[in-house]
Amino acid sequence: MREAFKEALSRFAAGVTVVSARLGEEERGMTATAFMSLSLEPPLVALGIHEKARILPLLEASRAFTVSVLREGQEAVSQHFAGRPQEGVGLVDGRVEGALAVLRCRLEAVYPGGDHRLVVGRVEAVELGEPGLPLVYFGRGYRRLVWPS
Repeated sequence: MREAFKEALSRFAAGVTVVSARLGEEERGMTATAFMSLSLEPPLVALGIHEKARILPLLEASRAFTVSVLREGQEAVSQHFAGRPQEGVGLVDGRVEGALAVLRCRLEAVYPGGDHRLVVGRVEAVELGEPGLPLVYFGRGYRRLVWPS
């Protein structure tokens, strides 16, 4: 069942984000594809974070987080925050430079969800980057969208 479940989910295309949290001088980031919009009024987003993720205690203590929506070509950023360090990759003011969009969120709620936690955030600020195509993850790899001309 576990392998079939993983295979089924690998067939769902997802945008790639980096979630970051900061408390004092400590800052952490993680790659997340389990991200979605939840509500327009009030503006809420939700994401899944593994219960043992090092970012979770920091996010809960700071009661805030930032979501950077990655653009096509930012595979190295995704890899870096997924635990495979890449040279020259980091956060600037809690966000990924060059992201398609950045959402600054206040922690609204955390719910149990098996081996993950469902984190709900209220969007307090939005920063739009240059328009472009998103970084997409599908079939256990990064994919490119073909945009009609």
